[in-house]
Amino acid sequence: MYKQHQFFKAADDRRGQASFCPNCGQAVAATDEFCPNCGFKLHATTDQPSPSVNTAQSTTSSTRKVRQQPQRHMPTWGWGLIAVIVVILIGGYLYGQNYYQPLNQLDRDLTALKTGKGLAKQVTSTDLSLKITNDSVKPMVTYFKNNRKSLASLASSLKSRSATNDYGIQFVKTGKSWLFFDKYQLQVTSVYATLATNHRNVALSVNGKHVATSNKATYEHKIGPYVPGSYTLTAKGTVSGHQITNKGTYYLRANGQTYDLDLRTISFTVNGTPNTTVYINGENEGTINSSGTLALNDIPWSNRMMLTGKYKAGSQTLTAKQTNVSDAEGQDVDLKFAGVMSKDTASDYLNGIFTAVSSYTSTGDLSDASDYDDRTLDDYFVNGTDNTDYKELVQMAKGYYDNDDVLDVTYEPTVLSTVPAAKQQSQITYDVKYDFTNSEDERIQVFRYTATVEKTGGHYKIVKITPAQKIRSYTKSDDSDD
Repeated sequence: MYKQHQFFKAADDRRGQASFCPNCGQAVAATDEFCPNCGFKLHATTDQPSPSVNTAQSTTSSTRKVRQQPQRHMPTWGWGLIAVIVVILIGGYLYGQNYYQPLNQLDRDLTALKTGKGLAKQVTSTDLSLKITNDSVKPMVTYFKNNRKSLASLASSLKSRSATNDYGIQFVKTGKSWLFFDKYQLQVTSVYATLATNHRNVALSVNGKHVATSNKATYEHKIGPYVPGSYTLTAKGTVSGHQITNKGTYYLRANGQTYDLDLRTISFTVNGTPNTTVYINGENEGTINSSGTLALNDIPWSNRMMLTGKYKAGSQTLTAKQTNVSDAEGQDVDLKFAGVMSKDTASDYLNGIFTAVSSYTSTGDLSDASDYDDRTLDDYFVNGTDNTDYKELVQMAKGYYDNDDVLDVTYEPTVLSTVPAAKQQSQITYDVKYDFTNSEDERIQVFRYTATVEKTGGHYKIVKITPAQKIRSYTKSDDSDD
């Protein structure tokens, strides 16, 4: 007998029957896109194959597929922003590299010395007692404003990295700027000094600020620290019933210096150009009279009494050379202008010219027109032989030579005055006595001239001569005593 095997239908996969919402379990039709109960979107679920059913198990399980997030890309503007930032950083670094280059920093420091603007931030000192402020650096600015040559000398010294200079200032590295760049500053020495005076109850001050009052006849007071620069030191007191002030401007640079502020007076005489206004340490002391002198009596003394003068020449005001007259008690002091002849120099100069003119008058040969040092006549004039006044002088001398009635001519110049005319120029006012000899008598004529002379290449030369002004004329007979 054969054993008959029994067959069963496969487990139903439920296709063709109602489906269920995977979210709430509500039965849904295969054509439904959303669950009519909870609104769940069905197509994502129904498109997936139904989970298999294990008949051997009493429970079923289902898993949801986790959707992968799409990779995000940086927007174009983001890359642009990064590029801009990189360019700014590179540009800033390159700019800073140039801006903080040592020589560029030094140039800015030297400019600050000229103007004073921002100088305090660029100055440092190793002396912690010296406070660097806008006020404390003003004397240094004042000094270099009034002494441009000193500023140029300092600049040359600092740029050559010289270890020392005459101004107590060095250019040194003091740290970093913006972490990357070396920072340099002007390092100044701190100045300590001593003020001395010779009477009791004398008030001592520095730049108008009272620092001490003397309590004995021989008195000293230490001052400092100060930044190197120009300072006005003043002593005021009463001596023999007279109020006396010793005031002067000094360049404080080196330590240990003593400044004499004794109270006494001094008297002397100034010689110079009439109508020149005379100054001592900037104070008007009077005007030189028509005779060329000015007597100064009982002038308050200081060990730095700088004498100068101002003279108005046309639209220009000329300033005389400075002279320290602290030791001029009872003396005559000459006030001189740059390029202006003294009367003695002018006299020698004119004698040289008329020696050359006399030689030409005697021989009629222009090659003989030279002075005792063989300086030719044309060399006394600006533009030489092209100078109009040179030509007139040569024509005059040649005319006398050609005149048969004139047996001899002598020339005698006399300097009356020399005054400033312009920078490096002076005006010489002089008379020339012409002495003509002929067969019958001797004729004398005196003419006055004013020559403008300038100093060129170490020599004085005539720029122009004013037309002659006749002063007098007379005749001497052969039997006269003179």
